Amino acid sequence: MDTSSTAAPAPANRGGRAARRKKTGTGARNAMLAPMVIVLAALTLYPFFANLWYSVRAVDLTQPFKQGFVGLRNFSAIVTGSGFLHSLTVTVVFVVVALALELAIGFLVSLALWRPLRGSRIFTTLLILPFGLTPVALALAWRLLFNASGGGINVLLAHLGLPSLDWTASDALALPSLIIVDIWQWTPFVVLILLAGLMALPKEAFEAAAVEGAGFWRSVFYVALPLLRPLILVVVLFRGIDLFRTFDTFWVITAGGPGNATETLNILLYRTAFQNLNFGRAAALALIMLVIVLVVSQPITKRIVAAKERR
Repeated sequence: MDTSSTAAPAPANRGGRAARRKKTGTGARNAMLAPMVIVLAALTLYPFFANLWYSVRAVDLTQPFKQGFVGLRNFSAIVTGSGFLHSLTVTVVFVVVALALELAIGFLVSLALWRPLRGSRIFTTLLILPFGLTPVALALAWRLLFNASGGGINVLLAHLGLPSLDWTASDALALPSLIIVDIWQWTPFVVLILLAGLMALPKEAFEAAAVEGAGFWRSVFYVALPLLRPLILVVVLFRGIDLFRTFDTFWVITAGGPGNATETLNILLYRTAFQNLNFGRAAALALIMLVIVLVVSQPITKRIVAAKERR
């Protein structure tokens, strides 16, 4: 009797020790994660709130004695400025045209590689090279190719008996030239993503379509595209945001020129901050750009989530 009465509390003690070990493990995990969380917060939260603080103050280094709280005047000055609407238009045209062409070309190339062809594996490996290159080095190479006198593209045109073109010195050709550069660099990324999606599609759906008498292209439009819709939306979201923030290619090849023909919002931001030294207005422009990205990406994100839930 005495032995049974003393042994009874053992399960409770074991449960208490397990709870203490669980708490100790949770505390240890939190302690190990804390440095990373602190660093991430310092690299994200502090710059954001500092930018928010500057955006409502007059921080103009050309007028150091006229600094102070100005409310929304920086935002008003940016939006009503002469260059904002032009830069917004250039940015939208660049994003829409480049994204549409990259999706169209990328989908067609991924379809070609989807079918077993000799050498397709080698070609797929080579696709990694363009978007793996350093953007500035890539832009410098393209600037040499676009050179009006002696550039590789004009030399090729001369051999074909065609007239030379002022690729980056012409208002009409400067932006299309930059679109060509981005398509060359980032279409392979779209190809690899869509090709992976095509290879992951269930074969049963295509076999059922073949039984119904559907050919290749009908199977692509009525079977592959609907199944790839969530993945295509992800590509649109990622590439759209990446195109919107493109700066280095523009700055190295044209620097926003000729004139302001290729001045995007990023270049306007750079000039406002580091050439005009007006950090208050530059901070306001950065927040406006953030709002634009959030507003445009929100419906795309909702569609991605909805498509995932339906599956």
